[in-house]
Amino acid sequence: MSYSDPSPADSNHEEVCLLSLSDLAKQLDPLRTTLLLGAGASVSSGAPTGAQLARALAAELDPPPSGDDLSEICGIYENRRGRKELVKSIRRRLLDLEPSGALIALPSLPWRAIYTTNFDQLVERSYRSAHVDLNVIRSNYDFEPTDRAEIVTLYKIHGCIRQDVVDGHKGRLLLTERDYGELQEYRGALFRALEFDMATSDTLIVGQSLRDLHLREMAKDVAKLADQGASGRILLLTYENDPDRALLFEQKGFLVASGSFEDLLHNLLTINPDSSRVLHPPTSLEAARLPPALATVTLDVSRASQFAADEVRLFNGSPATYGDIAANLTIKRGVEQRLLKTLEDRSKFCLVLTGTAGVGKTSLARSLLFDRYQAGVQCWEHAGPFPFDADSWIAVESGLRQAGRQAFLLVDDCVQRLSTLNKLAEYLGNIEQPNLKLILTANSHQWKSHTKSPAFFSKGVEERLSRLTESDLEQLVNLVERQPKIRRLVEQRFALLPRHQRIRRLRDRCHAEMYVCLKNIFGSEQLDDILLKEFAELSEREQDVYRHVAVLQAMGCKVHRQLILKLLGVDAGSLSAMLTLLDGIVEEYDITPIGGLYGWATRHDVIAAVIATYKFSDPGELFQLLRRLIDGINPSVWLELETARSICTTDWGIERLPNPEDHILLLRQIIRMLPAERIPRRRLVRKFLDMGEMDKAAQEIQLSKENIGQDHVIDRYSVRLAMARAEYTRGILDEDRIAMLHTARTLALSCINKNSQDRQSYRIYADVGVAVARRAHDVSVLDDALARMREAEQTIMDPELSRDRRSYEQQARSLRSSLQNDGL
Repeated sequence: MSYSDPSPADSNHEEVCLLSLSDLAKQLDPLRTTLLLGAGASVSSGAPTGAQLARALAAELDPPPSGDDLSEICGIYENRRGRKELVKSIRRRLLDLEPSGALIALPSLPWRAIYTTNFDQLVERSYRSAHVDLNVIRSNYDFEPTDRAEIVTLYKIHGCIRQDVVDGHKGRLLLTERDYGELQEYRGALFRALEFDMATSDTLIVGQSLRDLHLREMAKDVAKLADQGASGRILLLTYENDPDRALLFEQKGFLVASGSFEDLLHNLLTINPDSSRVLHPPTSLEAARLPPALATVTLDVSRASQFAADEVRLFNGSPATYGDIAANLTIKRGVEQRLLKTLEDRSKFCLVLTGTAGVGKTSLARSLLFDRYQAGVQCWEHAGPFPFDADSWIAVESGLRQAGRQAFLLVDDCVQRLSTLNKLAEYLGNIEQPNLKLILTANSHQWKSHTKSPAFFSKGVEERLSRLTESDLEQLVNLVERQPKIRRLVEQRFALLPRHQRIRRLRDRCHAEMYVCLKNIFGSEQLDDILLKEFAELSEREQDVYRHVAVLQAMGCKVHRQLILKLLGVDAGSLSAMLTLLDGIVEEYDITPIGGLYGWATRHDVIAAVIATYKFSDPGELFQLLRRLIDGINPSVWLELETARSICTTDWGIERLPNPEDHILLLRQIIRMLPAERIPRRRLVRKFLDMGEMDKAAQEIQLSKENIGQDHVIDRYSVRLAMARAEYTRGILDEDRIAMLHTARTLALSCINKNSQDRQSYRIYADVGVAVARRAHDVSVLDDALARMREAEQTIMDPELSRDRRSYEQQARSLRSSLQNDGL
């Protein structure tokens, strides 16, 4: 394992590469290129990065040391537990790794030499599997003359996992700072060979971080070699897209490109097919081995299932990996057994899982594939970003048929590759019992709107996923309870609920929607990424409809077809097509069809709020939307009256705007449109009270009484206005303030007399009592309020009123104590 890690870029620059991968591939001639592999080259085969290995070793120590520098942690580990235990622990993590991705295709190209700082045996196993000879040098003691120039030599400059001094070998793994002191004695010749190859051929460095100290030291050596007239170029392939640091290396003579090793090899094999080796033909037992061009862009489930699980990433919204499934971090959906029987039907070649984002399509597909792998069937998954090569997969199916073997291929989010998949589907559909079967996933709206081969319908099965079943919900709760790794991620309020309440909450409150269930259980913001990716896949027009429906739903508005037409100017004739494209994202439902009212909604209020948060983050845009919404209100449609009330009261309505002046402007706009509506008038009075604008509040209270008559909320605001005047009016005597409070008391008692069943009437009277006690040093009004509360509890039966009363009793005790201390 190397001491450098591929880590994400932290640059805020526009993501551009100094050298494109296709340009890099065009410039490379494997025959005159030396490979230098770092940690990143092994990560796709399940190897840990240096930092991950350091953290894993540290976790075995008590107390665990901090930091993720591998050589430092190894030194601490060796000091505490000895070298034998250190080597044993590292071997446990690296010995059983199998090559995947780019490393499988490595032998197909005739490299001049390969150097690696990794301890694992992935390169050796890849060459052995491909029946290509490889000369392996681990230390000075391994050098032997050879007369076969075509054999590639692998130099393991940091040692090999199978050789260390604890086994009696002269060579050692370079683990600690002390081991580096032994470098010259046991590996000096390896580094001289590297210097020679770098001077006489091109060198491609893969899997090193641009932040890596060893890489920066190498850059200095490269600069010296260039000064000495070296003919070779140094090409650096980094997983980061960090233009600033890349430019620093370019200034030292490096050519830098950003991307994956798999992507580069795929480009090499595509651009220069003649440069690849003709590998030894596979035996019948190896019929399932993929050609190099496919191996670089395909995930083998047998290898991927051995990768470490990541429960944090999984329950932050990412689809389950095969490692997660193998570690039992996922549930078995209720439909799985039925779908597995579908896959066993030899007359069908394809299963298509459709549904909306966050419904669990990818996780379910991988679970099905993992089940088939456990049954002994070869299983692959096409890697997301790469083109789909139908011709190569047709050749694979032919090989499988000749060998009498079955295999499955998963293509996730298949719509992007549907044109080439159609070609493969036509081929498989014409075979009575094909030996390669497909599992595809697609968002419903995209699957419906794209042209598909008839074979998908005649010899395929579509399964549309929706909400979780009762069994699914129980399994999800069971998973949380039985897996300690998952249990510690659970949001505390959910964790404190009894089991039956957890299930009921997921069923009733979350509507068994997978995304909303996970959001309720784990409370993670990163789950939002699922919805944002779905949003990004829509066209601009579809996005606009989706975000407006979402924000209106978040406001509590009664969204309906005509409202959307008015707001967005959508052509009514295109409405049916629009709903088809938004299938499963925005749904239309009947309200009063005879009156032409059809409601529109996203699939859950939580989802609507998430989309609204990201897509209406600009207060100016939200303000303009509210203005247009209010201007377009039709009072003859009851749904729009409900909309007017909602935007006054919900968090996503007028209150969402940061400027109180905007609140006032919009509330006045609603009052002009709907003068008989009580809610906007109440909100306007409350706004003036909160701003301390007492004269304006008094004016609005008077206008409300004239326009809508008596209103119990406005009556309570009259009490608050009297209390505010007693508190904040300048230049008056204390006796005048007490008189104002007695006016407030009279108004509050009038509220109770008019609305004896209203809990808020008793609260406002108690607030007056508190104010009188503080100003007049008289608790009699508060005592009367408490007595009235106790009496009202018998009829109102609201437990909140009892809690209110206890709170005011505590205040009464505190006030009495204060008055006694002051001798009053």
